[in-house]
Order: sequence, then C-alpha cells, then structure tokens
Amino acid sequence: MSLETKIRRLREQKGWSQMDVAHQLDVSQSAYNKWEAGQAKPTLPHLQKLAEIFEIDFMDLVQAQMPNVDLSNNKFENSPCFVIDANNNTIHYDSPDLINKILENQQQMARLMESQSKLIESFLKKG
Repeated sequence: MSLETKIRRLREQKGWSQMDVAHQLDVSQSAYNKWEAGQAKPTLPHLQKLAEIFEIDFMDLVQAQMPNVDLSNNKFENSPCFVIDANNNTIHYDSPDLINKILENQQQMARLMESQSKLIESFLKKG
C-alpha cells in the first residue's frame, strides 16, 4: 500500500479531517492534502509525527516505500546442500549452488540497504 493511501486510511479510521491531522502536524491543510494525493512527500520529522499521532510503528508507516526482499533462511533450511555441525560450529556444504544462493541473498540485502539509505536521504532532503 502506498504512503498516501496508508495515511488517508489511518486518518479516516480515526474519523479525522485533513485539517485535524494538519493541525496536529503544524502544517497547512493544503500541504497535508498533497501528501495524501501523492503530489508531495512528508519530511522525515513529519513521518515520525504521523506515526506518533496515528499510533503506529514508524516502520509500519514507511514499509511500502521499501522493496520486498525475502531475508529469511527458508531457502536453506532442511536442504541437502549443507549440514551444520553444532559441535564444531561449522557448516559443511556439498553443493556449489549453496555458495551462489548465499551470494544472491547477500546481493539482495545490499540492494535493500541501498534502497533504505536512498529513502532516508530523500526524507532528509525534503526536510
């Protein structure tokens, strides 16, 4: 769900007008309207305040702005590709595919971190 849809729905759930939310944020109603219309983005401090007044976690508010990346280990659990030796704290692998999958996962995580950095930078620039 986009940020603009999310803040509109959260506002409607509270039964508030755009003016009510704008007043709590100390912004004009037209500025807030542009956020809901997707014509402008709120600053990072305004996003933090939105999360606070809507009583939701900040990450829940901005999650849609980040790409979906599977960071779980589901791809590797119970796989014949490797065996974990708990006694020696080592991993033995029998398949070169495992290394490729690990590298792919690392690349996904790097892309996610880069996207998060860009998101934070864009929030800070608009502030």
